[in-house]
Amino acid sequence: MDSDTAIGGPHDQFPSTQVSLLEATAAGMSSEALDWVIALYWKPVYRFIRLKFHKNNEDAKDLTQGFFAAALRRDFFARFDPAKASFRSYLRMAVERFAANQYAAANRQKRGGNIQFEPVGDRVAATESPEQVFEREWQRQLFCLALDDLRAHCNENGKQLQFRVFQDYDLADDKRPTYAELAVRHGIPETSVTNYLAWARRMLLGFVTERLRGTTSGARELREEMRRVWT
Repeated sequence: MDSDTAIGGPHDQFPSTQVSLLEATAAGMSSEALDWVIALYWKPVYRFIRLKFHKNNEDAKDLTQGFFAAALRRDFFARFDPAKASFRSYLRMAVERFAANQYAAANRQKRGGNIQFEPVGDRVAATESPEQVFEREWQRQLFCLALDDLRAHCNENGKQLQFRVFQDYDLADDKRPTYAELAVRHGIPETSVTNYLAWARRMLLGFVTERLRGTTSGARELREEMRRVWT
């Protein structure tokens, strides 16, 4: 989990409906739908605010909370027009306007208008903009949530061994073991290692797709976001 904020963590199951979560949120149909949108975007928004406006940890959390609370009050989701931009771009631009307005309001209240913020502690390459950090954090959170979904699916369906093989190979921190080494480690044929990895990767792709389907406006935007994720 992120050491700065644990908000936006894993959820246990997908909503039963395949209707876009954006549509459900805009129509006021489901608080669960809003939770799923926030789960994907909370950390990208938080990180973007920290770097773009040089906020400290607590101030960035407060602004992130304030943004999503304001989004609910102002029919933010209902005003989204997929013909103009992707939801991801729409949300990022709205966050920037919201944080800038909050900064301007704080400046007006401060005598002299000179407000100092703590330096950002995040290690970010000098050439990486806040917008690029938002994109990177969005992809990272998307895969983290999909991995949580895969882990939960494996636990619920007796596929723990398949997940351990996948974890030992695709999520290895250091040098990857060979298929032969994995076979010995888990007491299975080497062909099973191949099959387990192929199955887990297909499932992960499916969970990534479901996460994106819930936060895109339709098939076209879903295809575009999938291309962005895998390129």
